[in-house]
Amino acid sequence: MTNIKKTTMRDIAKRVNVSINTVSLALQNSELVHPETKARVLEAVQELGYAPNVMAQNLRRGVVHAIGVMIPDTNNFHFWDIVEGVQDEAYKNGYGVVLTNTRLNRERELETLRGLLENRYSGVVLATTYSEQFPAEMDNLLRLGGAVVTLGRTWKGADRISYFREDAAEMLLEHLYALGHRHIGFVLGVAKEGLAHERLVAYQNFIAERNLVPLLEKCGPTIPDSITATKRLLSNHPRPTAIMAVNDYLALGVYRAIGEHGLKIPDDISVAGFDNTMIAENLYPSLTSVDVGGWQIGSMAARLLFERIADPKRPQQIVEMPARLFARESTAPPNIKTTQSAD
Repeated sequence: MTNIKKTTMRDIAKRVNVSINTVSLALQNSELVHPETKARVLEAVQELGYAPNVMAQNLRRGVVHAIGVMIPDTNNFHFWDIVEGVQDEAYKNGYGVVLTNTRLNRERELETLRGLLENRYSGVVLATTYSEQFPAEMDNLLRLGGAVVTLGRTWKGADRISYFREDAAEMLLEHLYALGHRHIGFVLGVAKEGLAHERLVAYQNFIAERNLVPLLEKCGPTIPDSITATKRLLSNHPRPTAIMAVNDYLALGVYRAIGEHGLKIPDDISVAGFDNTMIAENLYPSLTSVDVGGWQIGSMAARLLFERIADPKRPQQIVEMPARLFARESTAPPNIKTTQSAD
């Protein structure tokens, strides 16, 4: 693999034939540098594609800006997409990111919230699972004046990114219904009751409004859980001709169970998920999935933090992220023979 050398201030200094200190002062628009020298430095910066490392500059000045990010599950690529969005926006603003993973564990989430309080970060982005059980910690985060952005879940006074509303699930269900599916299963794998509530409500309403047979299997948040839940669905009569997983990660378990059952996707059963992570486009067949923009969520969360840091007294901000459906190879009209066997 070819190593691409990053341009440094030393390279700029060598090109212009000045000291590194002169380059540094020129980039700070210091009056100590002659205008003609400044112009030559900026010209070299453009020619060599130099990008100043804001974090390194802050460290040299003795200023450390950091935001804390709490996610519930590092196994789920959706949260990595969010983290990347936060990091990219934070880097542009000269901030570092400290990441914590609660592993969907109640006690670990509580300790993480307390740790965020003790470290007094400039702001925090929270993807919580049990936050309603820790009102004191959440209230203290806000009371201390720090910038707080919650993802998906509401907390009074905290800015929030809203996504995965009922219309996101309705979009996917309409897609399956338009293909001709009338036996639609749902693998709802969550760490605790109440999570993914909007997807559950959308499914229940959709099934009831069209007088379809509900084929719902609740389970835990791991792939083995979704394998077991899918196997239960496949033993139903009628058997589903399409299965919707609560996220792309658990769709992996759906794929596995269908294969072990001797069935093919989408010939025998269509499969779809949520998040549109890298899993979706790299599975075979590629997975139909609903995208709410993981990277965009993270980037917007960071922007809300910086705006809150700049203006602590502004009203609570709630940003709603739009959903998009990416239809891929895993969904197709139901096979006539499969439909008959399901009935």
